[in-house]
Amino acid sequence: MENQTISPRQFMFIVILFTIGSSILIVPTPMAALAKQDAWLSVILSVMAGLLLVFLYNKIGESAKGKTFIQASTYAFGAWFGRLFSVFYLIFIYILAALVLRNIGDFMTTQIIPETPLQFTHILFLLVVIAGAYLGVQVIGRSAEIFIPWLILLLLFMVLSITPQISIDNLKPVLGNGILPVVKTSNIVIGTPFLEMVTLLMIFPYVKESKKTSHAWLLGALMGGGVLLLITLLCLLVLGPDLTALNAYPTYKVGEKINIAGFLEGLEIIIAIIWMITIFFKLIVLYYASSVGIAQFLKLKDHRPLLLPLGMGMVVLSIIAYPDVAYFETFVGETWMSYALTHGLILPLILWAGLAIKNKKSNNT
Repeated sequence: MENQTISPRQFMFIVILFTIGSSILIVPTPMAALAKQDAWLSVILSVMAGLLLVFLYNKIGESAKGKTFIQASTYAFGAWFGRLFSVFYLIFIYILAALVLRNIGDFMTTQIIPETPLQFTHILFLLVVIAGAYLGVQVIGRSAEIFIPWLILLLLFMVLSITPQISIDNLKPVLGNGILPVVKTSNIVIGTPFLEMVTLLMIFPYVKESKKTSHAWLLGALMGGGVLLLITLLCLLVLGPDLTALNAYPTYKVGEKINIAGFLEGLEIIIAIIWMITIFFKLIVLYYASSVGIAQFLKLKDHRPLLLPLGMGMVVLSIIAYPDVAYFETFVGETWMSYALTHGLILPLILWAGLAIKNKKSNNT
């Protein structure tokens, strides 16, 4: 494939942006609906579980010895079973990319440009993603390094601007419904985005100084999870658990509440900018991983010829994936966790076991 590399620092920034991704807008609603004022506690549990998943993915990346998930599958299980094993992984990434693309279209057409056709929004956004995937992982890493400072500044401005609207009473009573709803609700953030991080095993081999990669991944997941915790807390503190649960995009609603000295209002565009940056990087990582993975599966030397046809299929899939936002929220709350668990935990565990056996045989030989 390509000879490009990224630094552990750039990889950490990619992990942060991937973790925040679409979760910054869609996660608070189902969490507040189930855990109420204790949704922030669920996020903390989710981040702890997510770090364990990242530890597993790091072990797989180290055992793969510079191979992507697709190459490692073939190495561990042989040409036929390894390729069959890879199919499930590739389908998961591609469907996830289509769902993320649909998240973009739904948000834009319901909140910002309601008169614009959904397909037009998808095509325009995907053209930029295709261009980024064409330039390669090195450009993606450098772009992440450029955008991270702006993301931090926008987040700080949002937090400082909304502080006067905060009410601590919205978090009371703590554990008013017991610990069980908190534990049950934590699977939402575990499923989105931590189980989805298995995608980054397609980027892992391109990170130079591999000894530092595991620390970069863990730190990036922790920082990204911290942003999700901050956003969930802001939604609860400003809107309360009931309004957070009722709004499809509560984070955007929080932005509408910003009022500085009675004249600086309507700054919800800050939330939109933050979200567009993070979801762009999440989609470009998914799209790049899909194209490179399929190219390796088909034994092609270059993934670039696949970018346009994959994009055409993704636009169609994103439109037929689900009928409306309410259906998507139900799907995320009830179905996605089991689907993501299969591909984000069970498949990696099988691969890890296969790599361990293969490496042990190789060492003995």
